[in-house]
Amino acid sequence: MEYYSERNVLGAYGQAEFGFKDYLYMTLAGRNDWVSNLSEDNRSIFYPSASISFIPTKAIDGLREGVVLDYLKLRAGYGTSANFPTGYPISSTLVLDTQDFQDRTGVNVVTNTTGTQLGNSNLKPERIDELEFGIETRMFDNRLSIDASVYTRKTKDLIVERPLDPSTGYTYTQTNVGEIKNDGVEIDLSYDIFRKSGNGFNWTTNFNWSTSESKVTDLGLDTDIVVYAGFTNLGNAAIKGKSLGTMIGTAIDRDENGNFKVNAAGNYVIKNGNNIIGDANPDFNFNMSNSISYKNFKLGFLFTWVEGGDIYAQTVQTLLGRGSINDDKGDRTNSFILPGVNPTGEPNTTQINNSAYYFDNVLYGPDEMGVYDATVYRLQEVSLGYSIPDKYLDKTPFGNLSITLSGYNLWFDAPNMPKNSNFDPNVAGLGIGNGRGFEYLNGPSSKRYGVSIKASF
Repeated sequence: MEYYSERNVLGAYGQAEFGFKDYLYMTLAGRNDWVSNLSEDNRSIFYPSASISFIPTKAIDGLREGVVLDYLKLRAGYGTSANFPTGYPISSTLVLDTQDFQDRTGVNVVTNTTGTQLGNSNLKPERIDELEFGIETRMFDNRLSIDASVYTRKTKDLIVERPLDPSTGYTYTQTNVGEIKNDGVEIDLSYDIFRKSGNGFNWTTNFNWSTSESKVTDLGLDTDIVVYAGFTNLGNAAIKGKSLGTMIGTAIDRDENGNFKVNAAGNYVIKNGNNIIGDANPDFNFNMSNSISYKNFKLGFLFTWVEGGDIYAQTVQTLLGRGSINDDKGDRTNSFILPGVNPTGEPNTTQINNSAYYFDNVLYGPDEMGVYDATVYRLQEVSLGYSIPDKYLDKTPFGNLSITLSGYNLWFDAPNMPKNSNFDPNVAGLGIGNGRGFEYLNGPSSKRYGVSIKASF
């Protein structure tokens, strides 16, 4: 199957820069784009930006006289950008198939069918506005570097694919979500633990910590919810006042006091509809990288930590439900009494066997039963390199020659997943796009090893 689309973008851009005595700088810029695949009323968008920075260590005499502060910069910036849809989102297109099938005589039959996307002539480009404040500093003879920023970002008219009932003749349409607000903090820190000139022992450690909270502040549509990834009854949804990344699906029904409801057979009562069952956004991300060198050897390794965020893991559901692994929370050979209240409102006392619990509740019960905390610690990368000394290359055509051994995803620990599932939350079950937090029997993550040789002549 072959697909071809074309889009033209015409842009006009201007920028002005100002400086005062090497310590105060300002930049002003503006851009206007015109895109070909939107309607005439919506194809133009203007987005300006402005930034200012101040360097106290150059403006104030005496700040650098001590042994602590080497450099200090304060900055503030306001920036905007735009994103445009691809394809032909404002028109309902016709699909021409010149070889749909052959008749009995071997003649190709040509068919014309409507596409799966309903055109939306009101679609607009999305615009992102961001306000950021930051600080950069170097201290202790430039051994310690810190770069920290706090920002607030608003995305207006976010473009998403909205599922449609197939009875309409289409399966989805592209539409705009009114406004998404994102607040975040990011801190980068670098420290030279050992620093020797030449071929001495050097060790530099870099830390990066970031957190971000994204909320839907306005849907801008005639609905309370837009499911933009996954399936209409199990996926990511935009809901006003909730995080963009909210997960919806079937849940365990609860009474007015928040107690789980259990039916007469002793199983959980399923509440159908678009219930919130999790939030795929992590609480924070942390990365630590190290670079160690001695003479011609160089060792590097990267450790990552993702804290929080939920994942619907169908692999874990299936392994538990079909008895392929044991549950670290209990003995599979025992019977179970699910916590909650029975149909009369009294505490549940009905026993169920392990098959009923794992098969009817964990595997084929409420989607909520398949949601886990996706916290994960990971040794992301390790590399060891060696550069051939120049004296051994004098009679060769090489100017420089080095070899590096590397390994990726060598170890991980997901402490809140079932211990013996060996499940790595770093999987994507919804493909490329805005969807996250769902895994549908995907292949496991893999370790990778490599060897690279770099040469110059």
